[in-house]
Amino acid sequence: MNNRKPHSWIALLLVAALIMLTGCQSVDGLDLNKVMTNSYNIQSAESKQTIALEITPNPAAKSMTEEDKKAFELFSNVQLTISEAIQQDYTHVSLKGVFEYNKGKIPFQVTISDQDYTILVEGAKKPIVIHNNGALQELQAQQSLSKEMEQLIKQTYQKVYAWYPSFGSYLAGLLPNVNKISVSSASEMVGTEGLKGKNIHLELKGSELVELTRSFLKNLLADDKGLKETLGQIYDIFVPIVQQAMKDNQDAGGSYSDMISPYLNNKTLAVELAYTYITSSLKQTIEYYDTYVKELSESYSGESLKVLLSDKFSVKTDVFVDSDLMPRKSSTEVLVNMPDDSTTSVKSVKLTTTAQTWNINKPVKAAVIDTSAGQIEMKSFNKPNQFLAALDPKSSLYELLKYDLHITKKDINLLMDNYSGFDDSTKPFYRNGVIMVPARFVVEELDAEVNWNAANQQVTVTDPSSNVVIKLNVGSKQATVNGLIKPLEVEAELKDGTTFVPVRFIAESLGATVKWNSDLQMVTISRE
Repeated sequence: MNNRKPHSWIALLLVAALIMLTGCQSVDGLDLNKVMTNSYNIQSAESKQTIALEITPNPAAKSMTEEDKKAFELFSNVQLTISEAIQQDYTHVSLKGVFEYNKGKIPFQVTISDQDYTILVEGAKKPIVIHNNGALQELQAQQSLSKEMEQLIKQTYQKVYAWYPSFGSYLAGLLPNVNKISVSSASEMVGTEGLKGKNIHLELKGSELVELTRSFLKNLLADDKGLKETLGQIYDIFVPIVQQAMKDNQDAGGSYSDMISPYLNNKTLAVELAYTYITSSLKQTIEYYDTYVKELSESYSGESLKVLLSDKFSVKTDVFVDSDLMPRKSSTEVLVNMPDDSTTSVKSVKLTTTAQTWNINKPVKAAVIDTSAGQIEMKSFNKPNQFLAALDPKSSLYELLKYDLHITKKDINLLMDNYSGFDDSTKPFYRNGVIMVPARFVVEELDAEVNWNAANQQVTVTDPSSNVVIKLNVGSKQATVNGLIKPLEVEAELKDGTTFVPVRFIAESLGATVKWNSDLQMVTISRE
């Protein structure tokens, strides 16, 4: 037996079997494959949706941690209501709704335009604009991209969106039907329309997932033509970027470029190579499928998987389709009953959703959030302090994120020995009994911003959440915090191109605390 154990294949496919329940086979004359294909071909529409989560505590639990108690207090009953959703196309969408949890309600609006998100939420000082073209920005920061490459990257986004319906239809044709599925005539109100069509009812038990996934794998392996066509589509979408990258870096390619160029420049050869590798892996996965599932069940997360693959997990859903077999209305219940013992604080988890869609593939216009009075720009979702800085500290959302969920809580551990994982340019060191830390590393870990003025040898630190501005100069034993002069234990030092500052000064100026562990020779910077 080959030592490769593609557990991730099994785990991902089990999830896929859960999400995409309906297969390709007809039921009572209804073409389910067409229903699924139609759902993937929705390019524009209006809709509304509710998602509700109910978590029931386990009365038999021997003990419940404070963290568990806090979670139940906040989120034992949660509902997200999207009262208005408009999809103009794949890259222009607007949402309006309200998030409800045990302590209150938070209304919001979101618009998506290309790679930009605009968020207007109760408690925000101004609309928040997040530029989410992070991958492109990161590439541009790392290397100078050619105009051709920038254009190709943007085109690739569009190609992926256009390919999505085809890929979804391909998967739908491979999925087997669940055991319990039925079709009946029905009439429904969708928006303001009274429609006649069919209702598809299906039920799934977790105990069916293993065999459903096995059937999917076998169908995938048996469909030579479909797999090769899909691989060809992937080639057409992504290989031009690789070819352009190699063209832009001809001198740096070397022998590696010579090795892969024959495959990149020959679609038939590339597809055949990928096809051979995938089918070989599929054959191995199917042959040892039961072994892989058993090993997953006995792994660290095995108890959770056993629940997922048992009758304690169930899904019930109803989908109403119109006379054109277009999905228009749905309701789903997902229920997980935890083991009947005292080892978990949760007894059950129930997720229910409802949705309805109208004006499908008709000209609709996504709403726009008015930013004429100003906006707050952010680069990504990865800086929680910056997001909090855009909120009113008295708002419900600020309280939820800051004090209930502690999204800004950070612990930075810096070891002083030579095995701490830091290179010489960032490793802390002692100077006259004072621990010196790399300013940029610490500041950015605390979600603040740092700028370096080489001419003045000056570091400027800006913390958006506390509005603190720190300025210090290399070689000076004084700094300013919001304009007030503060003494330093020792002066800031430039070492191997990195500015080092006294740890206590920089941490406490940013509202953090410092602790020293003499046994581990480790300094910990903590911020709530």
